[in-house]
Amino acid sequence: MLDISNNTDFVIFTTREYSNDNGISMPAASKRLVRLAAKKSLTRVTKGIWAHTSHPYFHPLACVPYLLGKEQGYVSFLTALHVHGLVSQIPKTIQIATTGRGRTLNSAVGRYEFFQIKPELMQQGTHWSDTHLPYLIAGAEKALIDTLYLSTRKNRRFARLPEVDTRQSNFREREFARLLKQAPIPPRIASAMRTRWEAIR
Repeated sequence: MLDISNNTDFVIFTTREYSNDNGISMPAASKRLVRLAAKKSLTRVTKGIWAHTSHPYFHPLACVPYLLGKEQGYVSFLTALHVHGLVSQIPKTIQIATTGRGRTLNSAVGRYEFFQIKPELMQQGTHWSDTHLPYLIAGAEKALIDTLYLSTRKNRRFARLPEVDTRQSNFREREFARLLKQAPIPPRIASAMRTRWEAIR
């Protein structure tokens, strides 16, 4: 049996990956992983996804690529703004932009919120994190654009924001303006976003 406790390839993994590496069937792999989780050697993140949470490389944000599966997506909104230092308050959820359906996942490693946005709004402004287990994250400018965009939608999510400090050195106002200008957003919505931007800058 593969020793996953010291294997950096198995900090976060799927049942199928474990099955393939051990040369056993999916049902056998699932039973073995359930036993390991019962012994507290592993944590079940959600169906088919497992994590060795005591490993120094583990972070709840690193689970995002696994949770997205085949969907396009990245860490954004208040979560990304906090990572970039623009919001000091730690968000209660890990917020993710996705092409899939909007949903919430409560897991043993954190609460994840998925917000659906159009694929054409995902073309610019993201990068892979500089971490041992990389995940795609919006830059400070893109995260703010995503947040303002959702605040104009019908459900008015993010209509009330914590204090956003755009004076941080990693926030580039020209880049924000460029991304907003090039985003395929209807003029009425873009105008509302600029109004909100002026109120918080």
